[in-house]
Amino acid sequence: MANMNTPTARNPVGTQPQKLTPGAVARILGRNQGPEFFFQQQWVPLQTVQIPKNINLNRPLERLIIRLDVRINVGTHDLVAFPEALQSLIQQIQLQGTHKVFGALVPLQLTGADVFAWPSLFKTAGNVILINGVRVNPLGVPNGLPSATFGAVADSPYDCQIFWEIPLVPVVPVAAKLNCVPFLFQQQDWADTLFLQLTMGDATSLGTQAAGGTITFSALGSSEGNPQFFVYTNYEILGALANQLKTATTIRAIQQVPQGNITATSANLVKLAQLQKYKTLNAVLKSGLQASGTSAGVQVYSALSDAIFEQTQIRVDNKAIRNNLSNITYKDYLRYAFDAISQPQGYLPMSFIDSMNPRTAFDGDLVSGGSTYEVDSQIISANAANYAEVIQEYFQGMPSGST
Repeated sequence: MANMNTPTARNPVGTQPQKLTPGAVARILGRNQGPEFFFQQQWVPLQTVQIPKNINLNRPLERLIIRLDVRINVGTHDLVAFPEALQSLIQQIQLQGTHKVFGALVPLQLTGADVFAWPSLFKTAGNVILINGVRVNPLGVPNGLPSATFGAVADSPYDCQIFWEIPLVPVVPVAAKLNCVPFLFQQQDWADTLFLQLTMGDATSLGTQAAGGTITFSALGSSEGNPQFFVYTNYEILGALANQLKTATTIRAIQQVPQGNITATSANLVKLAQLQKYKTLNAVLKSGLQASGTSAGVQVYSALSDAIFEQTQIRVDNKAIRNNLSNITYKDYLRYAFDAISQPQGYLPMSFIDSMNPRTAFDGDLVSGGSTYEVDSQIISANAANYAEVIQEYFQGMPSGST
């Protein structure tokens, strides 16, 4: 019997792919499968976990979801929590695979804190945390959890569930999400090559305590056992439409700004990061102060700030693509444009898709080979602990509907 999953079986010789009417397409678009369980393992501090099976692409993949279930006991002295304490218990999330056209790619390589914050930059609903059964949002201005919510010895232990919703497509408000369908991850592009890797934090990711203070981890709802993390997948149900789409690949990549370049003030614009010359959806400058005293390999912010940089711009050959003169004004403009009511402190998005359509991305791929393409900024606050990173979101390929 013919394998009904082969292209030949779906479209016998001499026939064309099924032609879908506008009404049929309208009945398909926007339908999701909902979370499907993929993997579970105990969370171990400072461990790097390569998920031991590839991500199944038997349907177009829209996002991954990670949930960490953990009880945290704070002992002896109160914990002064960092602004991204709980979401830093996963230090890095990396997705990698081999694309049939572009070869080896890393579509996602961000910190757990950055992944947690990303949706809140571009839509109303972002990621959440449950502490002792109460939903809390640590994102906003100021950024972080109040001590009454997390950190006091008197209120310990804390049963925490942290959710990382990880969209693999560009993030836009829900009303515009159909514009992102041609960015789904598909079997025809990746085969069985996508793998997920997680690097965990530890107690030093959470904050600081006076000498003699203790932090212990156990299973959710228990003083014994181990924390657990879970991975889920969410697929879109496109039916026959899936095989008729040309899909592009969204990539989010992080660059650390050399710390020695940003500790002193500068009235002139200085280079923070060189951008990749691809069609750019967004770039985000994250800034604050670097925490000290953390374990080797653990990098967190002790504070997040919108007051370190000013006039931050994406420039080609020293010419601004958008002539931003006020970071706080530009940030508020994008908050309003995306209805991003929880846009967090310390994150400055620079977007080319305030149209709500990823196809309006800046044509970074057309910047000539000898030209500069970079994020530049003034530095208006000097501090030896100034710390910053630039996240570039771009895509490779030509999504359906672009010509």
